[in-house]
Amino acid sequence: MAHSHNHTPPSLSSKDINRSFLIGIGLNVVYVIIELGYGYKIGSTALLSDAVHNIGDISGLLLAFLAFRLLRFKPNAVFTYGLKKGSVVASFLNSILLAFAIGAIAWQGFRNILHPTNINGNVVMIVAAIGIVINFSSALLFHKKKKDDLNIKAAYWHLMADALVSLGVVLSGFIIKYTGWNFIDGVTAILIAIVILISTWSLFKDNLIAMMDGVPTSIDINEITKHLISIKGVLGIHHVHIWSMSTSENAFTAHIVVNNLDDLSTIKKNIKEELLAHHITHNTLEFETTDEKCTEKNSK
Repeated sequence: MAHSHNHTPPSLSSKDINRSFLIGIGLNVVYVIIELGYGYKIGSTALLSDAVHNIGDISGLLLAFLAFRLLRFKPNAVFTYGLKKGSVVASFLNSILLAFAIGAIAWQGFRNILHPTNINGNVVMIVAAIGIVINFSSALLFHKKKKDDLNIKAAYWHLMADALVSLGVVLSGFIIKYTGWNFIDGVTAILIAIVILISTWSLFKDNLIAMMDGVPTSIDINEITKHLISIKGVLGIHHVHIWSMSTSENAFTAHIVVNNLDDLSTIKKNIKEELLAHHITHNTLEFETTDEKCTEKNSK
């Protein structure tokens, strides 16, 4: 019986990611100050709601930045995987914060529909247009790395959603300017809440699964098992477990049944390559021959 351990660090450049987070946070802080100021000055619920949305994203960027830093902590006697799981917790908290933002935005929107106030459409359009530029530019900072990490993926999609929301606010300002329908401001706020809900639901689901050590939604356990069994020398596989160690690393453990141990090094190499192809960077394998009988329970 033999064991194999493999760990490959995430393909994330610390310097590049740190710079992207800091620039993204800085740009959004400046924009939120502008949006809150003008939203309060002209009484636009759409601008104020969008500002709340952006504040939520700033919090999300800060949490994601913290999570990314946690990945750099080395393992110790207590936390043998380091603090990698902290990145999952941070991403989950981010999705919870967005849920509270949705409620606040929708409430303000309904109030504005029932009690509309005169809105300066020109100001709404100009401020929201600035938001499109800032959010789209910030999102591009995370475009290349969004596939490597849940937090970076969250940051990217939140900022892209913000750019689309800002476009919606520009349209609402245009309608208000040329029709005088001030209630559109409140309608826009409610639409913003719906956009946030739709864009963050999958993120919430992915984080919940990761928190409970479930198989990541991006991984098909049956497909991986099928591919591993097709490797020359592998006769069977059971006790398969796959879970997220962090927002950027997945782990795999399994019992592998082989004909004999003579070709073990080649079999291990092929298994590792197959797992890496499925974005699994850490694996622990236990090999068994056909002469052995697995006595562990819940064999699968």
